[in-house]
Amino acid sequence: MSSSPPSDGEAMMRYAERAAAAIGLPLDPARKAAVVQHLAVMLAAAALVLEFPLPDKVEAAPVFEP
Repeated sequence: MSSSPPSDGEAMMRYAERAAAAIGLPLDPARKAAVVQHLAVMLAAAALVLEFPLPDKVEAAPVFEP
């Protein structure tokens, strides 16, 4: 399995099927399209986070405090 999910629909469907199989998660065929749609939304959100520039001096917080 590739380290990053693909961006086109058919390839993303295959990725979702293989990822589900890899972790033993049953994937209902009636829900596959919705799973792929949600996966695409999550990937877009993750891309925004990963692309956000951080200065070199920033350190990760050891404990989350709201």
